[in-house]
Amino acid sequence: MERATVVNIKSVPPQTWENALQRFVTLRRAEQAAPYTIAGYVENVRLFFERYPTAWSDTCRDCLLKHLSQEGIAPPTYNIRLKTLKHFFDFCVREGAFASNPANGLKLQHADPRMVDHSQEDLKAMLGVMDVSTFVGLRDQALFLLSLDCGIRPSEALQLRVNDVDLDLFRAVIRSSTAKTRRSRVVFFSSQTANVLRQLITSRPEEWDLSTPVFCTSYGEMWNTRAWTHQLGRYAKKAGLRRFSAYDLRHQHAIEYLRNGGNLATLQKEMGHTTISMTQKYLALSEDDIQTAHAKASPVSNLLPRRKRLTRL
Repeated sequence: MERATVVNIKSVPPQTWENALQRFVTLRRAEQAAPYTIAGYVENVRLFFERYPTAWSDTCRDCLLKHLSQEGIAPPTYNIRLKTLKHFFDFCVREGAFASNPANGLKLQHADPRMVDHSQEDLKAMLGVMDVSTFVGLRDQALFLLSLDCGIRPSEALQLRVNDVDLDLFRAVIRSSTAKTRRSRVVFFSSQTANVLRQLITSRPEEWDLSTPVFCTSYGEMWNTRAWTHQLGRYAKKAGLRRFSAYDLRHQHAIEYLRNGGNLATLQKEMGHTTISMTQKYLALSEDDIQTAHAKASPVSNLLPRRKRLTRL
């Protein structure tokens, strides 16, 4: 009987950043990362190495510091770049391409969340500049209304399929594979939104199968959040508004939900937040409304005359 031979199989470190990125993407897909998450990694890694071609060497740390200290970079952009590149470099260290992570010791910046509060006039102005006689305009109006109606994340909305939407029960299922938290949930919308969604879905060509996203390009291809935000920016310019992003609709839904008597617990489930603290940030603007209403309707304010403020003796 022949004696078994033990063979040591060693992994060959990636020789280029392109090869490392290819391996990294394969791993993230095996881990069932969301497609938009993988796309974010690819975009940020490519941006870094195309901007600094010599970074795949001993100069990586210096190039990374230059990349993060770019003039005019906002804290959210800084944090996205750092987080994605740090995860990628961790993988490179495990693969043997780097002795240590070039991003070690770098900390995230504090970034206050951008809270928006668009008026009803602004929302109507946005809808007014969408040409619903075209597929693109009808798609944008349906996506606008759905996002405002249920607070769905832009990335989740853009991955909805026809079978995920129930136009009779006025609800949509966000699959675990497309949810940011990797947990499925159900969101609800109004009959008005359902009517526009029905128009959009019935206008689809017969050759588009059920795998084609509800909100796709005019060629039936997958759309992305960046393109949607760019489209909203164009509408905002036509409507005479300063800016309008895809996430504005999600924030606006949360604020209006609380203003209209909704509670934090149900809002948390609808928004897909993992903790209640993430939902509580929307209380600030809704509580301002309560304080303003109280100042007008307070019995004490009507009972006792307000005195002028004393400024000088």
